[in-house]
Amino acid sequence: MRAFSSLGVQFQKKGSGEYAVESPGRAGWSAPKGTTLDFGNAGTGIRLSAGILAGVSGIDCVLTGDSSLQKRPMRRILEPLQAMGADISSLSSDGKAPLRVKGTQLKDLVYDSPIASAQVKSALMLAGLSSGVSVRLSEPEPSRDHTENMLSFLGIQVVRPNSTSVVLTPPYSIQGAHFAIPGDISSAAFWMVLGLVSRGEPLLIQEVGLNPSRIGIMTVLRRMGGRIEIQKERVACGEKMGDLLVYPSSLQRISIEKELIPSIIDEIPILTIAGLFSRGGFEIKNAEELRAKESDRIQSMVSNLIKLGVSVKETKDGYSFDEVSEIKTNPIQTYMDHRIAMSFAILSKLLSTTLPLDEARWVDTSFPGFFPSLESLG
Repeated sequence: MRAFSSLGVQFQKKGSGEYAVESPGRAGWSAPKGTTLDFGNAGTGIRLSAGILAGVSGIDCVLTGDSSLQKRPMRRILEPLQAMGADISSLSSDGKAPLRVKGTQLKDLVYDSPIASAQVKSALMLAGLSSGVSVRLSEPEPSRDHTENMLSFLGIQVVRPNSTSVVLTPPYSIQGAHFAIPGDISSAAFWMVLGLVSRGEPLLIQEVGLNPSRIGIMTVLRRMGGRIEIQKERVACGEKMGDLLVYPSSLQRISIEKELIPSIIDEIPILTIAGLFSRGGFEIKNAEELRAKESDRIQSMVSNLIKLGVSVKETKDGYSFDEVSEIKTNPIQTYMDHRIAMSFAILSKLLSTTLPLDEARWVDTSFPGFFPSLESLG
């Protein structure tokens, strides 16, 4: 909101979790030379915004973020955007933020992405949208499709030839609409694991997004032995949602297929915490993308687990450990990563002890109010 307020978009808070957004349209956005848009710790924010701004003539700005965000790879969007004719570059010449964006008229794009990434896909779709050109994308595996659902809800024809391809063809016409945004299943995953591993009453998690490209975490936890029931399933603004009733369960180690990794990539840290309480331990592989998140999450998880006395084997694309019989108490280093902080906060709750976090403010990146909610559970 801060970034787009700088461009001329107005935001007005109407109530708890509700905003009115009024935009002059892309032709009315203004970012004179030297304008800096700070996206803090939001990797999705900077990548998607780079895509849409690249196709807006008259925009001349710098997109940046905090020190953690400036370590994250941006070539994955820079190269295909440049293939569209975008005037976008890394100011440090290392393919990372800050990014200089000078909006211009883009050209049609046909692109085979080497990775399955909803952020890359969305950045390119939004670039095509802002410049009024066609976009044809394919990926090696299916990735999240929230952007496709949003555009379809707004009346844009989104063609999906198969589960790994998407096609947008102009002309595009968009009108304002009312959005009801489901709760993020990546955030709900923390409560799912808490409910499964604890020995209390069943835990009800309400209004959770159940997009088929996102429910890999439920698939994995159920296969591990977790009992999770979906209640009041419905559709809102093109997205499936419902309530989840989570029962205390006995978990066990399973083999997680490569095909499931894109749908659980953000949930692997908290899934690892479930693994600490699973018969036989835990293993994750084919997840090298974890090294390009807010932190190197493979290294972040492994180093903290070692501090807690867990014998972990680290690999290039994952890690594993056998069944854990004892967990020590030691301070946790969060590495400026919200999901690392929240995962070990859940572990602390499950152990009924204190695992001091070096810094917890990163949690507001995705889950403001997380700690009060955790405390409210008693």
